[in-house]
Amino acid sequence: MTPPESHVAADHIVKLDCDDLLPGMYICELDRAWSDTPFQIDGFHLKTVEDIQLVLKFCRFVYIDTNRGAKPQKMKRDQLTILSSARKATPVSASVKVERDTYPITHSIKQQLDKARKSYHSIKLELDAQASAIRARAGKARNALGGEAESQNLNITMLDQQLLRLIDTIVANPQALIWILNTESVVSIAKQHANYCVRAAIWAGILARQLGMSKSDMKVLFQGTLLADIGMNLLPQRLVSKRGPFRRKEFLAYVKHVEFGLEILSGQAALDNRVAGIVRCHHERHDGLGFPAGIGGKKIPALARIANLAYCYERLLRIHSRQRVSPAKAMSRLYKQRELKFSQQLVAEFIQVMGIYPVGTVVALASGEQALILEQNPHEKLSPKIAIVTDTDQAVLKKASIVDLAKQEYATTDRIITGAPAPSRSKVDSSQYAQSFFGKKIGVGRFSFRF
Repeated sequence: MTPPESHVAADHIVKLDCDDLLPGMYICELDRAWSDTPFQIDGFHLKTVEDIQLVLKFCRFVYIDTNRGAKPQKMKRDQLTILSSARKATPVSASVKVERDTYPITHSIKQQLDKARKSYHSIKLELDAQASAIRARAGKARNALGGEAESQNLNITMLDQQLLRLIDTIVANPQALIWILNTESVVSIAKQHANYCVRAAIWAGILARQLGMSKSDMKVLFQGTLLADIGMNLLPQRLVSKRGPFRRKEFLAYVKHVEFGLEILSGQAALDNRVAGIVRCHHERHDGLGFPAGIGGKKIPALARIANLAYCYERLLRIHSRQRVSPAKAMSRLYKQRELKFSQQLVAEFIQVMGIYPVGTVVALASGEQALILEQNPHEKLSPKIAIVTDTDQAVLKKASIVDLAKQEYATTDRIITGAPAPSRSKVDSSQYAQSFFGKKIGVGRFSFRF
């Protein structure tokens, strides 16, 4: 599709690839009919990175009006942003095999929720117990070499029993665990470093399912991601809990957790060799600016690339220790780091399975209301099932209203998702709704069910 002739002749109308869009630009024309998109007809401003992601879902190129928005002419045409020039210097993306339809959804979120929550909490407790044992032994023998001795404190068999249950729930329906993780209390997450490791392992498992990875490879990935930071238990607590940039001496000490992790695993003969590869390389970056070896591109093992992305996403969710970062905001930041920290293919597949607005995300509607994403619509990613939890004045409702945006009766302009509200403007804490919307639990343990 081309813009009107008056636009073609105008110097202030510039055709631009969607990969080169920047916040502040004004889009005046698309490469397709406006009616085929959810955008405001005849033009709109790009206010956030999330807006750009939405345009990328529909268009390959657009026309921008530089009289009404940001002007790319101020930059070199082949280097529109600092990030894009940095991407040009990175190695060729190391692609992985993708078979998206390997695992069909076999259970609803409601059916999986309690099983997933139980498995998640069980593996957190187990990993934290084993990490505590490692720290205790290190405290008693601070001057010992400790490589083989430390490995005796790691019960891989016990961890495997827990992680296999989690893998089963991921395969059945990953959205159940996405809901659990995105509605978990920030205070609960921050209690133990083991919580971060388990969460990162789940993100890695969800991406592995999206790629169609075999269950045996998924297990190796899960083990490696889960244990990638096990060496942190041999670092001083001040380094583990430090916020902000490291001093050089602190960073050199922090890097040693990779070496310590490999020492802890050295006595585990039953572990697949690829687990050690994940531990060794989970801080390496696609552009070669990671540590400890500074390798990049295809030199990083495929499973370690996935683990790296999973840990980065989890860190983006926890930039502020006492404040929840919207999963949608974290996804947009992850997208900006494509081809720098990790390959674009992995980012694209992660966004594909998570959605622009992942389950459990608080979003703003054009009406002024705020809502929680309940379920993704696999055929219409921009029209999920939501729970409206505030009124137009953003006062929290006593009873939420469940709306499926894919249904025709809700196809109105005031029901369009406009983005994730800023924390200062959001009146909604998603953790308050962790037990809501998916039926009431009746019974105890194995004999319980939801209706």
